[in-house]
Amino acid sequence: MEVNQKEINAVLTRLDEKYKGQSKFWYSLFFVFRDTFICWLIYQFCYTNLNYVLYSGLMGTAMTGLWVIGHECGHGAFGDNWLQNDAFGFVIHSTLLVPYFSWKYSHNKHHKYTNHLILGESHVPSTKKPYLSVRKVLGDDAFAILDIFMHLFIGWPLYLVYNFSGGRTQSDMKSKLIPNIDKSHFTSSSQVMKPSWKIELSTAGCLATIGIIVYYDLVYAYVGPYLVVNAWLVLYTWLQHTHPNVPHYGPEDFTFLKGALSTLDRPYPWLIDQMHHHIGTTHVLHHVNYSIPHYRAEEYTREIKKVLGSAYLYDNTSIWKAAFIAARQCVYVEGLTGTQYYKY
Repeated sequence: MEVNQKEINAVLTRLDEKYKGQSKFWYSLFFVFRDTFICWLIYQFCYTNLNYVLYSGLMGTAMTGLWVIGHECGHGAFGDNWLQNDAFGFVIHSTLLVPYFSWKYSHNKHHKYTNHLILGESHVPSTKKPYLSVRKVLGDDAFAILDIFMHLFIGWPLYLVYNFSGGRTQSDMKSKLIPNIDKSHFTSSSQVMKPSWKIELSTAGCLATIGIIVYYDLVYAYVGPYLVVNAWLVLYTWLQHTHPNVPHYGPEDFTFLKGALSTLDRPYPWLIDQMHHHIGTTHVLHHVNYSIPHYRAEEYTREIKKVLGSAYLYDNTSIWKAAFIAARQCVYVEGLTGTQYYKY
């Protein structure tokens, strides 16, 4: 089914008229208080009373809701002006050790160039057949399990520090990589960042959070949940754009709409979907228009599906099975031109 941007815009405009003049800020603020209160309850009643792994799972899952709200700030979907969005986004994401303005820059690039083989951002396919010797020794299934673990628990820090699985940089496109080049999210001299004092401000926000955690002796209470937050974050960004049948585009084939519609919605459990503000069940809409706040996303998704028809991608595979399929079957692409699909 052919879909054009005008048809999509017509639906979005009609829905936007329904909420014209209504402030987003106060309703968004309610969810900040809701998620913060849930985190406080978990800390008060579960930290010393539950097994640490269980506590970390509960707290990290609750904290991910705040992560999603900080993410909305970066898109301008939280408040009614840039000050509200950036002030709350900076505080929320700094608290979660996310360099807010750095991430805002790279994440908006991810939306502009979704599934672009060169300019894309996060989980950009490799053209190499990585770790073949390890895979041969372990076997396909064991390798997939190891890959899931690596993705979920160290993938996010590696991305922030080394641009691991990020967009291809100038040095990546050369025959020989430039050694020791900065590709981090923490300095404005980084090859993957736009030079700005806000990059260093983002880093300072993360350092301030680390200082507070250490000063108040909260390291043990924080580290476990922090790893769980990272796991949820990577799981969402990975699975919403990775599937054996989802295309990735070279420069000559790419358009914004093609990229946006190379996004899948998935069946997250109801409670998780509520806590995480529908980020995994309305992700197609989010890529079609990221300025829509989460509390309107289900309504907009229902309407946009009528226009998209078969172009709307939904995979009802259970989440952990989908992760296993992605790890086992979505390993590399053969080139950076045309339309490519994952191979293994």
